[in-house]
Amino acid sequence: MKQPWISKTIARTARSLWCNREGSALVEATVLVPVLFTLIFGVYEFSWVFYDHQLASAGVRDAARYASKAASPCDGTTTADAQNLATTGTVDGTGMARVSGWTAGSVTVTCASIDNTAGTYRGGNTITIVTVSTNFPDNSLGFFPYLGMTAPHIAVSHSERAVQDTPAF
Repeated sequence: MKQPWISKTIARTARSLWCNREGSALVEATVLVPVLFTLIFGVYEFSWVFYDHQLASAGVRDAARYASKAASPCDGTTTADAQNLATTGTVDGTGMARVSGWTAGSVTVTCASIDNTAGTYRGGNTITIVTVSTNFPDNSLGFFPYLGMTAPHIAVSHSERAVQDTPAF
C-alpha cells in the first residue's frame, strides 16, 4: 500500500525542480555561446576572404591594364612585370604582397588576337586582347576547419584590349 505522504513529497519535489530558476543562465549560456562564437567568427572569416578577393581583383585589373598599354603586351618581360604588379603592386616585385600566399607564379597572362579585317571595331586589322587571371588558395584566418569547411580558392580574371600608341595626325 502506497503511503500518501510519499506521493505528496514526490509531487512537491518535481514542482520545485520545475519552477527552480537557479542555474538557468548557465544552461542558456552553454547553449548560446557556441552558436554566438560560430556566428561571429564565421562573419569575420568570410569578410576576410571577401577582402582578399577584392585585393586580388584589383591586382589582376592593374596587371591587365599595364600589359595592355605596353608596346609588346605578350613578351616575357611584360608578362613578368604584370605578374609582379598583380601580386605586389610593383613591376620589380619588391613591394609587399597584396594577399598573403599569393605569388607571381599563380598569375597567368595570355593574349588573344581578333581578326578585324572587316573593320567591325575601331583599330587595325588585328586586335589584341590581354587577359590576366589567377587562382590560388586563400590563406584565411583558419576558422574554416572549425566551421566544417575547407579554405576557399580565389579565382579572378580581367581582360583589356591592347592599345598601341599610334601617332596623331
